[in-house]
Amino acid sequence: MFLGVPRVWEKIAAALKKKVREAPPPSGVKACIVNSAKAKGLQFQKDRQLGGSGAVPCCYCIATGTVQKKVKEALGLSKMKYAFTGAAPISKETLEFFGVLGININEVYGMSECTGATTVSVDQAHLWGSCGWTMGGTEVKIFKNDDKAGKNVECPKAKDIFNPTDDEQGEICFRGRHIMTGYMANPDLGADHLKTIQGKLDSAIDKDGWLHSGDKGCMGVNGMVKITGRYKHLLIGAGGENVAPIPIENEVKKQCPAISNCMMIGDKKPFMAAFVTLKAKGATGNEPGGDDLDEEALSVDSSVTKISEAVQSEKYKKYIVDCIIKANKEAAPNNASTIKKICILPRDFSVATNELTPTLKLKRGVVVKMNQAAVDAIYNAPKNMTVVPYPITLSEKDSEPSKEE
Repeated sequence: MFLGVPRVWEKIAAALKKKVREAPPPSGVKACIVNSAKAKGLQFQKDRQLGGSGAVPCCYCIATGTVQKKVKEALGLSKMKYAFTGAAPISKETLEFFGVLGININEVYGMSECTGATTVSVDQAHLWGSCGWTMGGTEVKIFKNDDKAGKNVECPKAKDIFNPTDDEQGEICFRGRHIMTGYMANPDLGADHLKTIQGKLDSAIDKDGWLHSGDKGCMGVNGMVKITGRYKHLLIGAGGENVAPIPIENEVKKQCPAISNCMMIGDKKPFMAAFVTLKAKGATGNEPGGDDLDEEALSVDSSVTKISEAVQSEKYKKYIVDCIIKANKEAAPNNASTIKKICILPRDFSVATNELTPTLKLKRGVVVKMNQAAVDAIYNAPKNMTVVPYPITLSEKDSEPSKEE
């Protein structure tokens, strides 16, 4: 079994794509076999999902013998039977990439407060994009809070978890023996500390024993759970609109392979904007890398080889803006959700520079605090300026103290 957060799978995929680009392209009969094997591999994984035929494509053995076996051996995963991911959303493109290689990545979902996973997908019953079914001995429900009645109201089951209505979405809540009894407190820190910890517990677990995840989601009529957003991460537009940033950010990265990270900002601001970071050599998630662009980012403009050059290149900026426009059309549900301005940051996010957690989750509050000058620059920029220059140098940025979220 191999379990990796989405960023780990994305890094593996990027490394494999790089090797393919650097290798001599197959030709003739070999090219036909490789292309057929890739198509058969993806078809097989799609047919294994719920609602699929479950059939094994004709000549699928060619895919397993020519492409899949060799790649798995190169990755050290030849004996792997199960692949899992969790802790953050994983893109459909990443799932399909590994599906071609005969690796079905199943999503698991849970919290530290519920001792790990509470829902899980399995090879025999899964849908890419869903985090699966409730595990035995646990309960999962989707609630909306009725302030007038002072109680949770269960949301109706979603007819289509990938296109749920507002009424079908609410907060994902857990209940069962796997839920924690409380948060650890230190009596030596005094009564105020104990009161704070108790308040945190009371806000996490309600009187009926439901642990509130803070995640927005829905449950299908078949019981499968789908995360659609994070209440903590929702941005409030100028007109009071609730904007879920993650689907739009993921679409930006899909449209623009040169972008490593995209983080929307705009809570209670006149419009939505975004910070973007470019893919850099040496960037691993744990480390931010340097100023040199990696291969995918180099493909935009052959004359631009560094991040510091890209932020000055009109061709590069136009490329990113065009990708943002496409992402807005594909993922933004309304005009209030569209990204109006961007700022290219001088380096990628990482654990070492405190923008990411050890599990590579984005610390949104920390990023905003560390780049407050850039936030101010965006909302003070001329209306016709789409790409706002980063207002301080990298050396000045490195001297700023960073704080935990």
